[in-house]
Amino acid sequence: MRRKPVMKTNDSTDKSIGRSVARNMSVMFSAQAVNWVSSFILLYFLPRFLGSEDYGRLYLALSIKMMLGLLIDFGGNYLIPKEVARSQKVGSSILSSYIILRILLWILAIGMIILFSNLLGYSQHVHFLILILAIGKLWEGAYSAIGAYFQGIERMEYPSLGSIVERMAVAIFSIIALFLGADSIAIAVIMATGALLHLIVLLYFSHKIVPIKYAFDFKIFGLLYTGLPYFLFSLFSVIYYRIDAVMIASFTSETVTGWYGGAFRFFDIVMILPLIYKTAIFPVFSRLWNNTEGKLQHTISQSLRLMIILGLPVALVVFWFAEDIIQFFMGLDEFGPSVLILQIFSASIPIIYLDIILGSALLSAADRQKEWATVGFIAIFVNIGLNYVLIPYTQSAYGNGGVGAAAATLFTEVFMMGSAFILLPKGYLQGFKPSFLFKPALATGVMGISILGAGLLNLYWMISMLVGGVVYLGALFLFKTFSNVEVSLLREFISVEHIKGFLKLSKEPN
Repeated sequence: MRRKPVMKTNDSTDKSIGRSVARNMSVMFSAQAVNWVSSFILLYFLPRFLGSEDYGRLYLALSIKMMLGLLIDFGGNYLIPKEVARSQKVGSSILSSYIILRILLWILAIGMIILFSNLLGYSQHVHFLILILAIGKLWEGAYSAIGAYFQGIERMEYPSLGSIVERMAVAIFSIIALFLGADSIAIAVIMATGALLHLIVLLYFSHKIVPIKYAFDFKIFGLLYTGLPYFLFSLFSVIYYRIDAVMIASFTSETVTGWYGGAFRFFDIVMILPLIYKTAIFPVFSRLWNNTEGKLQHTISQSLRLMIILGLPVALVVFWFAEDIIQFFMGLDEFGPSVLILQIFSASIPIIYLDIILGSALLSAADRQKEWATVGFIAIFVNIGLNYVLIPYTQSAYGNGGVGAAAATLFTEVFMMGSAFILLPKGYLQGFKPSFLFKPALATGVMGISILGAGLLNLYWMISMLVGGVVYLGALFLFKTFSNVEVSLLREFISVEHIKGFLKLSKEPN
């Protein structure tokens, strides 16, 4: 009989886990700083140069590509790091087999996606976009498998470097192409080429670390059965996140799809924060899955607290400055209807931040993969049902079906969060304190007052946002939100020595 976990943690335990997470997060944040710049650059140029209609085509094709990607992944992005974190001996065999399997699945998926787009009667332009992006998905499948291995051994510097090369290349060449009068098809070609560059970089720097044998082990089929819940949950998640684009295109027009895609793209960018943390914490959860000293429960509670600290101010900023954001990046003339969509999305932000951590705990530590996959399956029907009702209604009432799709996403995430709390084993949240929610909420309120005051002084919106961020941080320290251990880790995280160490590490392939 498994012993009941007790909540006994100490500073050395917290620092050990914290350093592992902080090291990988610092590497990914360094890469993400570059990726954010490239993402914001693309968000500024693509909608303006392509227009809402052509941008809508590109967003629709990207959404279908995302669904295609999950067929190719088959749960590997969860299963590979989990198995490698628990035992590196089996990691090489799993990785090699998964790469070969993904090539076979890619061939099958290409045929399915062409049939799918034909059945829905998409234009020839959209057909070309889907095909080009689907070809690029082959490279993505390979580099994401190798990146999952690195995640399992908690070494994220090389996947981060590959990501930097890809995103910068896509941003630079996309801008050049747009100024030369290119349309969305040329942009799709650049995106597919960027994925190939990512793979080349990763293979070059990782050949001495990641042992790829390019041999297929038939034992992988046993792991595939084990990984089926990961695949199903990933598939269900992407479907209910991306099916809205397909349904909006069916019920409305490519222009409305563009309005929705513009808001969703910005919403998608701010989702990077919890995804970076999840990438760093997932192998930690996996290592602690059978721990009986309360380390796992403590880590989950602290992770949820961090998501609340991040999610509440981000939601406030996106809601408050939605009009300024759309005006700055896309222009209100063509994308004015995106403002309300983005404001509705903002309400989903803290909920999704929590859902990401809860889902990681259920998939990696609690071994509730089947139950969580079932929830994801039900969420598809919840989301499709809501979209089926809300998109036509809001299109008829407000001339903007994207509003209904954004509301459907919000309601679906609430359903996911409630289900996750029900599925989480008893005791996993025993370290969670009311102050974990109360203090960040109070600090967010103070932040809102400071933003309001900055607005009354007619400060530029970005300056007002910066003022609010500084006030929020000050309020967190004033309310003693952080422990001494966390302050120490934060200082170590941003120290000059730590940055020098990362730069030195990035230059050494082994």
